Amino acid sequence: MLRTEFGALLCRGRKKRIVTLILILIFLINAMFYVSFELYNTVMRKNKKLWYNRLKYDKNSYVDESGMRVIVGHYVGGIGGANLSEEIMHTNNYSPVPGAGEGGRPVQLSPRELITARELYTLHSYNILVSDRIAINRSLPDMRSDSCRSVVYDTEELPTASVIIVFHNEAWSTLMRTIMSVLMRSPQLLLKQIILVDDASDRRYLSEELDNAVANLDKVQILRSSNRNGLVGARLMGARVATGDVLVFLDAHCEVTKGWLEPLLDRAGNDDVFICPHIDLLSEDTLAYTKSIDAHWGAFSWRLHFRWLTPSGDVMLKKIRNPSKPYPTPAMAGGLFAVRKSLFWRLGGYDSGMLIWGAENLELSWRAWQCGARVEITPCSRVGHIFRRHSPYKYPGGVSKVLNSNLARAATVWMDEWADFFFKFNPPISAIRDQQNVYDRVELRKNLHCKSFEWYLENVWPQHFFPTTKRWFGRIKNEKGACLGITGGTPGLGAPALGLQCGTDLDLDRLLVYTPEGKIMADEGLCLQQGNGRAVWKSCSDNKKQIWVQDGARLKTISGSCLTLLISEKNSDGIDEALTSKRCVEDDSQIWHFERVPWR
Repeated sequence: MLRTEFGALLCRGRKKRIVTLILILIFLINAMFYVSFELYNTVMRKNKKLWYNRLKYDKNSYVDESGMRVIVGHYVGGIGGANLSEEIMHTNNYSPVPGAGEGGRPVQLSPRELITARELYTLHSYNILVSDRIAINRSLPDMRSDSCRSVVYDTEELPTASVIIVFHNEAWSTLMRTIMSVLMRSPQLLLKQIILVDDASDRRYLSEELDNAVANLDKVQILRSSNRNGLVGARLMGARVATGDVLVFLDAHCEVTKGWLEPLLDRAGNDDVFICPHIDLLSEDTLAYTKSIDAHWGAFSWRLHFRWLTPSGDVMLKKIRNPSKPYPTPAMAGGLFAVRKSLFWRLGGYDSGMLIWGAENLELSWRAWQCGARVEITPCSRVGHIFRRHSPYKYPGGVSKVLNSNLARAATVWMDEWADFFFKFNPPISAIRDQQNVYDRVELRKNLHCKSFEWYLENVWPQHFFPTTKRWFGRIKNEKGACLGITGGTPGLGAPALGLQCGTDLDLDRLLVYTPEGKIMADEGLCLQQGNGRAVWKSCSDNKKQIWVQDGARLKTISGSCLTLLISEKNSDGIDEALTSKRCVEDDSQIWHFERVPWR
């Protein structure tokens, strides 16, 4: 009987354990599904395009066919908001909410308000609903480093400034916030005047309403043009009436921070430099002020698109040693800079033959460097700027006609034989090359005794990735059939290198520069680098992993391994297959042929 009761008890205990284990298992399964669901939602949220990225734009937008951003947030002109009513386009809805956006903090909208924001987005290509809620005199944080804050300027000895702001159909609240930030954060002793140049705006709130808003603001004046002059013409209008020692050009969608003006005037006072502030970011969605990376360095691609690149090792070393000192840059973005008025006019001002907007920043940068001046960035002047993903306006005749014409002018005058390189690989621009009347600019270059573009590349930007007489240029083709090259939109942070279709002699993405130092360079400042396992395209640097020594038909790393194209049964030619470095063996996948292509 005892054995029977003990067995029954044991059986009941086993059932309890089984039931308990089943319950635990059910709980774990549900927990697993919940965690998986949350992870999935997190990934989807990260990958989901922001609502303003899903908007449709025409061919006049800032993104070119390869997906690259041609424009880096400057003034643009035209007529926007085509799908909005006249009442909406001409109404100023500025209605600040107490505390909104103060301290540079983001402004968030409710789901219902996002619908309205989406509808209005095409009007300015930033969130006007948010902008209208932020006070025009909002506070901003001091973004300067400790070393910059410790610099003391003798304001009695600094030159005075005329701040020139060009606008065309800009949002009222954004434009006024630009003006007010300059008034609030500039020493009155140094600020001579603020010149607003209205480039034929047709929005009603930018006429009498704007006049009334600035009527009681000291040192602010408005110039109005009845005809569209574009950025170049409008800035020249402002420069001609400026009375300050230094011209300070700002876009109409900026906000300056504490201590922004003194570093610009301190350097511009030397009469030999175009000095640019460090550009921070104003979110186009929330208008939050965000500190950008402290390593701006302007340059340009083979297609002459302005790019921010990683500074050279020498520049970075000097920045580390003296973080408050201005440093040279091959090119300026062009939207924000200061220059002594005498230097600006001595070097010929802007090229008045340029249309509307585009390439004037490169032309001015080349002219400065080649004609005895410099282009620099000071990290102690911090200015926030809205970088718009798309143009809210249309260009007269289309963006291609305007931009191509300006590029043709700049290249013809300043690039010497590299102009032939540019025109060879850009047939549409080459077709209008001879239509440009640049006689006066060529004469200006002669009269200023300017240096060559070769001097510019060798002395100002020796880290450049352009072909030269000392560098090999062409295709690097594997014995299996695939070629080295980059794909459109390849980032500079470690994109895997693949074997690609070889393309034609005009396909720049499949053409490379091989330097005497052993670097394999592609457009956009990318170099082939041996990564951890696979070869990658990364921003060119002093990294020894970017050196490939040619040994017969092989390309070897410093350690002696060979660049190898991985071959699969599916792709016997190696197209779309990975690249790596392996021990050198008798294998066709390690054989590379250099096919030279004339670059001019």
